[in-house]
Amino acid sequence: MNTQAPAGDDPIRITATREGDRVTQVKVVIPARAWMGPQVVGMTPATAIAHLRAHASHSPRAHACALEQACAMALGEAPADLDSQIVTERALAAEMADAHLKRLLIDWPPHFGFEPRLNRFAEFHRQLITPSDPETAFALGGEVLDLVAREMLAGFFNQIRMPHGIGEFIDRLNAGGSLSSVMNGLIAMGASSPPAGGASTLLGTLSAEAWVSSVGPWPTADFVRQPTYAGAAAETGPLARHAPSPLVRLLLERGHRVSARLFAKAIDVADCASRMRHPFTDDVPPLLDAVRVDALVGMARVATSRGTLLCWVRIADGVIADCAMVPAGAWNFHPDGPFCREAVSGPAGGEDLEGARKRLTVLALALDPSIGHSLEIIDRPPAKKRG
Repeated sequence: MNTQAPAGDDPIRITATREGDRVTQVKVVIPARAWMGPQVVGMTPATAIAHLRAHASHSPRAHACALEQACAMALGEAPADLDSQIVTERALAAEMADAHLKRLLIDWPPHFGFEPRLNRFAEFHRQLITPSDPETAFALGGEVLDLVAREMLAGFFNQIRMPHGIGEFIDRLNAGGSLSSVMNGLIAMGASSPPAGGASTLLGTLSAEAWVSSVGPWPTADFVRQPTYAGAAAETGPLARHAPSPLVRLLLERGHRVSARLFAKAIDVADCASRMRHPFTDDVPPLLDAVRVDALVGMARVATSRGTLLCWVRIADGVIADCAMVPAGAWNFHPDGPFCREAVSGPAGGEDLEGARKRLTVLALALDPSIGHSLEIIDRPPAKKRG
């Protein structure tokens, strides 16, 4: 079967092969347009920043800010003043919250028989994408926090004691909240088998300087397309950021990895709202930082809703001579990354075609592809046993 992506440019193409009642192989092809670096080569920094703000396939503020900071470092410019950094931090947090809310309020509910909350999302979307003064950003952050606590996860905010098992967790879901209904459906699908080859490493938050120390002054083409950390593929995004949370950890320990990602996304929304209210608190790293690698070479790291975005820039004669940007999808849909490992780790008792389709669909959505994607499932007869 084939699940079509929305009309438009070339999507991420996922092809899964089933033999009998099991998915035995999966292949993911990400189109070149997911990597924005080559598009800005030959442009002046100002033109390139404006181009990404207008045309980035996802997280345009994050792309533009990463490029801006990498260029500033390459040119040896003085760091932005604190007030400007706070404006940027709030803008990036608002963009993250907006991307998460689109998934949580519009994209997830239809998969479990619920109507998308189009009007509710529109109310927040208009405000989150509009630049705002500190007072407005503070108030909007409070409204987003209320949305999470009173509408999405109400059952988890009206009791002090944390749930101690999946049964209690489900009881909290049943106590109310729009996201709770979706998570109930996910948990009802059952726990997943341990990922083939073990769970992917969770990519922690590293500074731009740490990335340069790990990768080197300029990334290889292989790293840009299929990045690794310490020699291994890794998962980036909300789960990596919030795996230590007791509720996320509970879901992971019980084999509900997709549910854990969805719950981590809700926590991320609350974190974004807190950043909009109080940027640069001591207990959270900044969303953006950059470092000068060499003369006319700069590197920036920025957190997005989907995970870490890395950007290296080389400038010559006043224009961008080279730019390497590594999007979160290159981590999460890596051939040995979380999607591919978990896609071939279906239920121990096997699954029918419709079950496989739904499992792979929600797995892909949980890992949040940056552009449209298609899913094709090919059925093959089980291999004959020798003997």
